Amino acid sequence: MKFLDPQHPFFKPLWRRILTVVAPTAWALVELSNGEAGWAVVFFGAAAYAGYELFLAPKPAPDARPSTDEAARDDKGDEG
Repeated sequence: MKFLDPQHPFFKPLWRRILTVVAPTAWALVELSNGEAGWAVVFFGAAAYAGYELFLAPKPAPDARPSTDEAARDDKGDEG
């Protein structure tokens, strides 16, 4: 499971993808203006990650389906 899934229907509208990148960037600038460089780095990092995942990362083919191993795997964490 990815931290930010660009294939989720929530991110289909362009304005939501842009806002997901702009909001942490704006907050990083607020933190930077208040002299909090550490928090600014954290929020700039979050914005960079979101920008990469939503705009630059390679997209899977539309007909790509999970392999049978992935589909059969149980991620509930109850081994045993």
